[in-house]
Amino acid sequence: MFSNYLLPAWRTFRRNKLFTLINVLGLSIGISASVVIYLIAHHEFSYDRFEKDGDRIYRVVMDPTFSGTV
Repeated sequence: MFSNYLLPAWRTFRRNKLFTLINVLGLSIGISASVVIYLIAHHEFSYDRFEKDGDRIYRVVMDPTFSGTV
């Protein structure tokens, strides 16, 4: 039954090579972007997991901006 889907899909891919290339390229870029976003988020949330009371540790980030002239 699976071959009933593969054979017509293969024929369509061979007839429409440009559209197939565009679709496969878009799919691969989308999947790779999703994986990169997941890896960045996983890395950001993995700080201080080795500490005993890691849920009680906070990270302070400061962005100093000065208004006016120096």
